[in-house]
Amino acid sequence: MAEERIYTIIVQRERVEVSREVYYAYHKAREAERYQNRVIRQIEMSLERFQEEGVSAEYHVVRSAPGIEEEIIRAEDNRRLYQALDELNVEERLLIDALFFSGITEGELAARLGVTQQAVSKRKKRLLRKLREKIE
Repeated sequence: MAEERIYTIIVQRERVEVSREVYYAYHKAREAERYQNRVIRQIEMSLERFQEEGVSAEYHVVRSAPGIEEEIIRAEDNRRLYQALDELNVEERLLIDALFFSGITEGELAARLGVTQQAVSKRKKRLLRKLREKIE
């Protein structure tokens, strides 16, 4: 008999039991926040460097503002990605959806598929390489 996993998060220094969905949504948002904080720190360091070199922050902001060229490039990249995803077979699409859009870990997916985590990892690497080749 399999034991049901208990999901908890820390709220105001106390562990609170939550559903699986809340747990994954919380950690997904937390990882996004960590990423944003890293980007902000990098930008702050970059702005400090510009100021040390005598370049105003306003100039840097204007130069880094996304222009029409960047938007066109991003749109074209997205189009190629969606086209490459459309060319995948059903099993490959399910793997991409599970790992990148549904928040399922390699270990969880391996258990569902009845294979090892290493097998899922190898499939993912092969699939990402395949997508990269189609996009480039």
